[in-house]
Amino acid sequence: MRIKTKWHNKKREVTMEERANTMAFISWRIAAALVLNLENENFQTETQAQRLDIIREALAFLISITDRLVVNDFNDDQRRELITKMALKLAKDFHDNCVELMGAGNYRAEFIDIINQRLNAYAERSWDDDKQLPGFQYKRDFGDNVAQVMGARDNKWISQQVFEIEIPDMLETLDKAKRQMLDNRSDAAVGN
Repeated sequence: MRIKTKWHNKKREVTMEERANTMAFISWRIAAALVLNLENENFQTETQAQRLDIIREALAFLISITDRLVVNDFNDDQRRELITKMALKLAKDFHDNCVELMGAGNYRAEFIDIINQRLNAYAERSWDDDKQLPGFQYKRDFGDNVAQVMGARDNKWISQQVFEIEIPDMLETLDKAKRQMLDNRSDAAVGN
């Protein structure tokens, strides 16, 4: 997936909110691409609500991964601010999309509840600090969460598809975005 990861005005300080919004936007694109990839592999989604539920699962996974990826780049307060602002931006975007596709409702609260549940669960899973990658059960949990949303028809194979094919692509794109948009060592941060 191609993503734009350069700041327009290279001479000004980038705010934490801008970084969070950028990571939220890129995460949404990655999550939407997951749905499209699954459908292109003949995993059937039935409704817009189901597609949005898959996106929500992917966003929870990506928020948790972002939190792990930036642990060495920011102090605890900065990291908490980044992840909170990213999650709140995604909650707003999720709510707006749900209202547009399914009508009125309080989709934001449900989104935040599920994100909090998933973040707590993923926090208990192993993380390889050297490779900056989630451990086996971390990835398996995400695959199982997506399989649960997809339903019984594809349940046997969807977790494997997500685990083996989709997660590596998602992580590569997210890591590239993180390096170019957040790291102090990247071109984006130093203004190239």
